[in-house]
Amino acid sequence: MKLCALYPHLKDSYWLSVNQGMVEAAQAHQVQLKVMEAGGYQNQAIQVAQISKCLQWQADLILLGSVSYELPNAVAQAAETTPIISVVNATDPYYVQSLVGVSWYQMGRALAQGLAEHYPKENTLSALMLLGPRGRGGNQFMRKGLLDALPEQIQIQATLYGENSPSAQRRLLTSYLKTHPAPDLIIGGAVSVEIAINEVQNSHTDIISTYLSHGVYRGLMRDKVKMAITDNMRQQGEMAVNYAVKYLKGESIPQQVGPQISLLTPSNLGEPDTSLSDPWFQATYEVKPRSPDPIP
Repeated sequence: MKLCALYPHLKDSYWLSVNQGMVEAAQAHQVQLKVMEAGGYQNQAIQVAQISKCLQWQADLILLGSVSYELPNAVAQAAETTPIISVVNATDPYYVQSLVGVSWYQMGRALAQGLAEHYPKENTLSALMLLGPRGRGGNQFMRKGLLDALPEQIQIQATLYGENSPSAQRRLLTSYLKTHPAPDLIIGGAVSVEIAINEVQNSHTDIISTYLSHGVYRGLMRDKVKMAITDNMRQQGEMAVNYAVKYLKGESIPQQVGPQISLLTPSNLGEPDTSLSDPWFQATYEVKPRSPDPIP
């Protein structure tokens, strides 16, 4: 059984954690796993080329962490011969067998509800949003869920978009802070939050994360991050392989399945092992079934 997994990138610990979940499940099921990453959400052409590589490798199923909700023709063509399961990022459901992942819209709503419970209604707060690349991954759905449930006392001053890399997010934040007062809240993805921990450490700004990483978790432990939402991404990687194996064995699988969404605060850190990769884990691009032990 051969599974080919495509990720948008492995630049932060989110997808590294998905990777460990997949690797552990592939080892447990004794299946082959080949992993490729596109290097960023802007690199759809690279991901399209990687789909072709999956087909050349004769993968039995493709686990697609898509860079975009709208799927290119290459995915439609691949789906004619090879089943596809979307992982983490929602895609056009027509061409895939299932989505293993949570609703990013509900992630946004859950974070907004946490903010409503934490901050008093009588205090108006300014907020800056740093959500990574515009319209990529779950950003557009996260933002809508967040804004639909955001309490009235939190006023969004600006929403900045840019590549999901430390250098790009640092440029966005420092440029904004040169011409604007530090906001009461910075609401951002994990890469943005890890930058903000250092850039605004001497201000009154509370930092809120729209997803979890090792840096965000350390920030919560040190009370540098006030709140974070997690979709238990390591568990998602495990579930993706589990459901791929079920499908290839002829068992039915749900149209969408995912773990529970959890809200974390410095006083409620939860258990990191369903979300985050182990500190020693390094990106793994290939898993092969173990050879059977020789008969003594």
